[in-house]
Amino acid sequence: MTDRYPIFTAWMRQEGFTPEHKFLKDRKFRFDWANVDRRIAVECDGGLWQKGGGRHNRPTGFLRDAEKMNLAVLAGWAVLRITPDMIQKGTAHQLVERALIHMR
Repeated sequence: MTDRYPIFTAWMRQEGFTPEHKFLKDRKFRFDWANVDRRIAVECDGGLWQKGGGRHNRPTGFLRDAEKMNLAVLAGWAVLRITPDMIQKGTAHQLVERALIHMR
């Protein structure tokens, strides 16, 4: 994901987000982006319009994502779910900015 959107990637790094952050010691789950100090995670769900569905909207992927999100919330993380379309339109940027303002 970081290679497809270089401007968004650069901005996320500038705002203190790191890619592929493993947030639980005993599980392999990783956030696409995480600001560890503020405990804000950003997950980019792609493949929404892909024939047959992408990983995030197939039954096993959906169940795994639900488990991951629930464990993240229980561990004190605020998780934002975005899409590639939101990155392209700028709404992902606006959403992350709002989280940075409100999650101090």
